[in-house]
Amino acid sequence: MSNPDLRVFPSDETTDRRERELDRISGAADPKTVSIPLGKMVPLLIDAVQSDRAWLEDFADDSIRIDADLYEVLLAYRQLRHRAA
Repeated sequence: MSNPDLRVFPSDETTDRRERELDRISGAADPKTVSIPLGKMVPLLIDAVQSDRAWLEDFADDSIRIDADLYEVLLAYRQLRHRAA
């Protein structure tokens, strides 16, 4: 009796997923992106930094897109912190 869960050949969905991942790794595909409110992301990042999560290093060189106004505020904040130190 055959088991339908055991397959010799991967399903089309699995093959498509593997091809998309290989394209992403090789740079042939557009990177996946998602929009998330800053207020939801920052607490997670703070917790990860405080917990010294190793996965942060995996993304340390990744670029992120932020609003130009937020970037200016961050630069100003960095200058204020530098002066206070």
